[in-house]
Amino acid sequence: MSVRRIYWCAAALLVVACAKAPVQELFRPLVLTASVEGDAVPKTTLGADFKTVRWSADDAIAVFSGGNKYTSSSTEIQGGPDSQTAKFTFGTLDAGASVSYAVYPASAAESTGSTTVTVTVPTIQAATAGSFAPGAAVAVSKVSASTVFRNVCGFLAFTIKASDVRDIRIYANEPMTGTAEVNWKNDGNITVNSFKTFAYTGVELTGTFTSGVTYYAAVFPNTYHGLTFKLTHSDGFVSTYTSANELVVARKSNQMISPAGGFVLRSVTSGWFEKDPAFIGNDDPVIIVGKSGGNYMLIKNTDTGEYHAPDAAETTVSGSQVTDDDVAEDYQWKRHYASDGVYTLFPVNTTKRRMYCSTTSASGNQNCMNVGAVPSGDVYRSLFSWDAAGHIFTAEGDKKRYLSCVNNAWYGETYPNSGAFPAAVFSFYVHVP
Repeated sequence: MSVRRIYWCAAALLVVACAKAPVQELFRPLVLTASVEGDAVPKTTLGADFKTVRWSADDAIAVFSGGNKYTSSSTEIQGGPDSQTAKFTFGTLDAGASVSYAVYPASAAESTGSTTVTVTVPTIQAATAGSFAPGAAVAVSKVSASTVFRNVCGFLAFTIKASDVRDIRIYANEPMTGTAEVNWKNDGNITVNSFKTFAYTGVELTGTFTSGVTYYAAVFPNTYHGLTFKLTHSDGFVSTYTSANELVVARKSNQMISPAGGFVLRSVTSGWFEKDPAFIGNDDPVIIVGKSGGNYMLIKNTDTGEYHAPDAAETTVSGSQVTDDDVAEDYQWKRHYASDGVYTLFPVNTTKRRMYCSTTSASGNQNCMNVGAVPSGDVYRSLFSWDAAGHIFTAEGDKKRYLSCVNNAWYGETYPNSGAFPAAVFSFYVHVP
């Protein structure tokens, strides 16, 4: 074969190879330029006016596309550190993808519908001096050429006049935090459409608190009743403040809820005084009081027999104290430490019986709380936890049962916001000589 023929064949092969080589298009990631509305925006730090909030370089947002959730991979602040505009890049989502809603922070995004998006406002928030917790101020946007985030939350603002506060809990009769479906209206306004399974009537702030400094808690906009404010001090005792007035928290608003001069430590006096359960000894008598429908209810510790709900008895509470002079032993308990934040509950005068739940079924009967000798087998549960919203529940995976009071008896609610079996918010009281 001639050299010319060899060259011709090689050229022909090269042409064929080139013709078959796929044409690769460069991947272009989705980039959203996002801004924030007016004077209330979805950021983790407040400006000097305590209203304007700005993006940070470590912020991440989530978008929904094709029913799936995608989280931004990088953030670029536009116009300097005080800018209210940022570019968010999605490294796994193509620039041509159809996107419906965006959520800040990404961790708050749950699901979306045609005109709604479901988000979660955290129930535990880090105390941040002069601001609110990173990621607490949830915001949403309907993605368009101009992506503007609108804040879902309102804010409870407060100051304290004590130097030994380690934990602050705020409760009301209505849902404050947790999961809710919000509606994006045609005019761009945001409203809470409905509260979901895990919507809690409280919020907890943890961390370091400085006397005289203002702190903020992000909550859903709502009209709140029975507002209760609890400060846990370094010795575990709790200062409790309650308000008889309703509080309207609008979206974007800051509502100062401190009394004149700020919250201060209340003196621990003799009688039954409130204390954080983590500070209560295993052998210390304790009465456990659940607030249900505006009433304060004790839990009776006598043997109920299997499948019989423990009795509830009404008591009176004022501030940080149970004001009943004499609480019978039938309503006194011992809280035994099992593991971190998990306890068993024994009657004060015996360890031969305890409170337990007789079902692990999420669809089982609500009449499943008992007091007695725990039967053998892993379907009977006697481990309980006290959560950030003040609920007591059995501690087994996602099949939780919350203590709920109905018709003067204690039941096991599957979820904490049921209309038929509402979970109670609990406080613990020890006897002070």
